[in-house]
Amino acid sequence: AGLKRRHAPGLMGTPMLDSKDFSPEWLDRKAEEKVVKWALGLQYKDVPKSVLAEVKRAVLDTIGTALGAQHLRITKVVLAFVANSFPGDQAQVWFSEQRTSALGAALANGLITDGLDVHDTGHYTKGHAGAAIIPCAFATLSMAGRVSGEEFLTSLVAAYEVGYRAGNAMHESVSDYHSSGAWNALGCAIFCSRILGLTIDEAVHAMGIAEYYGPRSQIMRVVNLPSMLKDGSGQGSFVGLQSVLLAKEGFTGKGCPIISKKIITNLYDDLGKVWRLDRHHVYKKYSVCYWAQPSIAGTISVMRENDIKPEDVASITCNTFKEALGLQQNIPTNTEEAQYCILYPIAAAAYRGKLGPNEVDGKALKDPKILELAKKVTMKHDPSLTSKEGDPDLKGKDTAAMTANIAWVQVKTNDGKVFKGKKSRVPWDHLAGEDKPGDKEIREKFMWLGGEAGFKIEVLNKVVDLCLKLETLTDASKIESLLLPRNHHGQQCDACVTS
Repeated sequence: AGLKRRHAPGLMGTPMLDSKDFSPEWLDRKAEEKVVKWALGLQYKDVPKSVLAEVKRAVLDTIGTALGAQHLRITKVVLAFVANSFPGDQAQVWFSEQRTSALGAALANGLITDGLDVHDTGHYTKGHAGAAIIPCAFATLSMAGRVSGEEFLTSLVAAYEVGYRAGNAMHESVSDYHSSGAWNALGCAIFCSRILGLTIDEAVHAMGIAEYYGPRSQIMRVVNLPSMLKDGSGQGSFVGLQSVLLAKEGFTGKGCPIISKKIITNLYDDLGKVWRLDRHHVYKKYSVCYWAQPSIAGTISVMRENDIKPEDVASITCNTFKEALGLQQNIPTNTEEAQYCILYPIAAAAYRGKLGPNEVDGKALKDPKILELAKKVTMKHDPSLTSKEGDPDLKGKDTAAMTANIAWVQVKTNDGKVFKGKKSRVPWDHLAGEDKPGDKEIREKFMWLGGEAGFKIEVLNKVVDLCLKLETLTDASKIESLLLPRNHHGQQCDACVTS
């Protein structure tokens, strides 16, 4: 009685359960323990080399995202808040002189990382894991003593694998479109449970606490009213660690529906067999919403291939999928608006050939040339590019709805010539047929973001080397010793900035 079923808009056709309805009869209470046992029992030797390589890149990419956010206003706000609200010297707030409690560091570094929309993404989750898991992981190290690189990596893999499935499960079984913090908190709880030595029963309670306290925030609110709230990953990081600390003290919270609902428990059956870090994990090239990436890539491509200068453009028409037209089409007044709009970033990328923190903040937002070009950009919905089943041109079984992010761009020049581009997809999205980035590409992205933040090349290189050789470290926290205040390492390094 009271059970309302709907067909999910995603791939699986899973019946949805309204959040106002709940019955213990819908749960498989053994499912949570099964997932936790796998996560706590995972060993380094059991993880494929390709997955280990991916999670090392994820660490580097996430630190780079936080580094790229250092000049944004959100960083200044968060530093002041943490200084006043989380006293302590247990853990480090990245790239600052501040120290705080472990919970304070998880929150601060998560919020700052979430402040620049260029972090990793997971297909089927409609969101981000690393922006919460990586900050939470380093904060947890401050409570755990020495943790080897191998254990650090293994715990991260367990966190990502469970977190990505939790995100998938949540989207398939509830009717609201919530932020990433709602599910990445569970990935954080898995990492913390391993590192802090929770029992299976304690970890099961921690997962239930994280699911219950995780921010079930409405992401479309931020898309339409952009603000520093972003994707809730700062709270996801905080809640993940908090849940484990509560469970360790005996706080109860057993019952985690996004794992144990009978209609979705099958999503966890392939843990240890199918590695989502390998198959569904992707990176961003541009510092904006995923929906805007194809139009930006397409614009850059048409202009470069035809040697079109920005001042020669009469109009840019981006034909794309329905959701992209939901992004703001006004001129942004701050970085949050710039990262959730679409006309301005297309124009900024057309002028500069890249889109990073310097394009979505500061002087660029008032650059008259970019603003004038933005007025010449028009968005059009192409129904053939919108598909609930994934990219209509791709038929692979792993093709997710996110791969239906497609655009084709037409540029008209002042002399009346029209240049039509090919279909463009999200750069680096290997599920959409794009080349998957390796160490080289993620390293270049890190060096670019670090250069814009003002770090010296030699310091950036050391961070890269430690991240990509994490398994060799006897103490994974050694990486944080390099995340010192930026004013100790010089001013902006133009040599680091690449297009």
